[in-house]
Amino acid sequence: MFFLDSLGFFSLTCLLIQCGLAWIFLAVFALLAPSDAVWVRSWRTAFSGLAVALLAVSVRFALAHHHITWSHRIEEGSFEARLSYGLYLAGKVVFVWFLVAGVAALRDRPWPRSGWIPALAVAAGGAIGAIVPTVESLLLVKAPMVVAGFGYAWRCLRRRADEPREAGRRLARVVFAGWAVAWASYGLAALAVGPVHPDADSPWMLLLRVNSLVDLVMQVALGCALIVVVMHDTQAASLAALHERDRLRDRVRRDEKLRMTSTLVGGIAHELNNPLTAILGFAQMLASDDADSRKKAARVVTEQAERCRNIVKRMSLLGHRPDLAIGTIDTTALLERVAHGFQPQLVQAGVVLEISIDEAPCELQGDASGIEQVMTNLIANAVQASPRGGTVRVATVVAPDALHVRVDDEGPGVPFADRARIFEPFWTSKKAGEGTGLGLAVAQVLVQAHGGRIVVSDSPRGGARFEVILPWVPEPASDRTAAPARAGLQLLVVDDEALVRATIARQAERYGWTVVPAESGQRALELLLAEGASFDAVVCDLRMAGMSGAGLHDELVRRAPWLLRRLLFVSGDLSSAEAAEFALRCNAPILAKPFGVADLFGRLREVVGGA
Repeated sequence: MFFLDSLGFFSLTCLLIQCGLAWIFLAVFALLAPSDAVWVRSWRTAFSGLAVALLAVSVRFALAHHHITWSHRIEEGSFEARLSYGLYLAGKVVFVWFLVAGVAALRDRPWPRSGWIPALAVAAGGAIGAIVPTVESLLLVKAPMVVAGFGYAWRCLRRRADEPREAGRRLARVVFAGWAVAWASYGLAALAVGPVHPDADSPWMLLLRVNSLVDLVMQVALGCALIVVVMHDTQAASLAALHERDRLRDRVRRDEKLRMTSTLVGGIAHELNNPLTAILGFAQMLASDDADSRKKAARVVTEQAERCRNIVKRMSLLGHRPDLAIGTIDTTALLERVAHGFQPQLVQAGVVLEISIDEAPCELQGDASGIEQVMTNLIANAVQASPRGGTVRVATVVAPDALHVRVDDEGPGVPFADRARIFEPFWTSKKAGEGTGLGLAVAQVLVQAHGGRIVVSDSPRGGARFEVILPWVPEPASDRTAAPARAGLQLLVVDDEALVRATIARQAERYGWTVVPAESGQRALELLLAEGASFDAVVCDLRMAGMSGAGLHDELVRRAPWLLRRLLFVSGDLSSAEAAEFALRCNAPILAKPFGVADLFGRLREVVGGA
């Protein structure tokens, strides 16, 4: 037996180190075992078999040295030796089998990992190990198994044409090839020295004496290579999970945008369909020969068109900060005016409206029409929520830092879970046909534009309380009165919609303007820079094909900045990011579409007066 001389003792030392490292690798793969990777669990099982095998054979050969046992040595052929060899070969079968099984699973190659075949192989290994007479015969029996298993693992790890190079797999493949060659050499050496009665003086015995050292090096290299493979796989799985998370996040965002778009389109359609139906119906009556019918139809079409304009105007408030006409607001007069307008609705609903005004002076600096719309929306919701015979209470409280306006109803109140959503556009808890969810959204935008906020809570008398908090602001300096329009003014109308150009031109001519139309920004630029051009004002759409209104503005900044004070931009898309960015750097006023005739020419008088 080659473990008993001095060189063999060095081999025994290497064997003991190899046994300790096997247990360390077992612990590492045990920590990695919760991974879903099948190959990680297979390699944990493999190193558990190796640890048991090396422990058994280490104990057997340690007890074979007389200076360790002093008196009794385990000899070849004894029961203890055969038991150790049985455990060793069974453990080695587990190691090779499941090591190759993990590689096959990693590469999607066939190899039985469970069932009766692995169990039968382990049992056969234990039985064969128990009947071999010497350690040399044990190595001879083991060599074909190791060479075949490691050769198959080497073949499985070959890089495919479409795969990137990976260091762990490359190192493992080299180790499997080297270890298979080493064990083929061990088998030849064991056969040469004689497996039953080994020749201790044979030169082949030197190769058998250093097999523990070679196996130690190979085991360390293979364990490190497999750990690198696991780490690479974990990193790839993490990257894949991150990519999947990003994909799902993008999908959620896209679905959320589609949901919001669907809600927006549904809300707009619901708001506009009724007035548009009336417009289409009464527009046919304009062709009637009856003067009274035509007059009634024109009146209804005008009213419903104004209704559509107000709807679009309310919706445009949701996308940007509204322009406020700051002035002094008499809160008492404003609330009384709003209450007077609700009288028919209060009678129909059977609800009483009570207004309580704080005795302290409460004149507020703000936009009167905006605050009036806020109070109208809140009171309308309170009246609809209150039962017949109920009371809606509006009270003002003057605080040192702000004016508080409280609207209490006697309805069911607002559930706590819904309070975060009631200000979302088109979100409503009302029945179909009773509301579209724009009132509170518009109210919040207007209040926030004044630097305030709306707080929702439970009313002390039951129902809900909406409290508007408006901070005090200093009174602004009085604006310079715009100069009146002069006769014979020349107006350039720039819009790529012929109908819009014609509409503005027709109204402008009624006001005494001389109108020059332009169908694009490029054409407008040519007219403005032409020799002898003297336009008093320019009405230009922001969004046009070709050169847009913003493009015209930027060209004038570069080539004729003195003309900027004559510009008035109009747009139906002030809520977009592009329009918001342009508004920040624009040197001219912007009027939102749709606009009334009085609004347009009032702004034009301001342009002419400031030119």
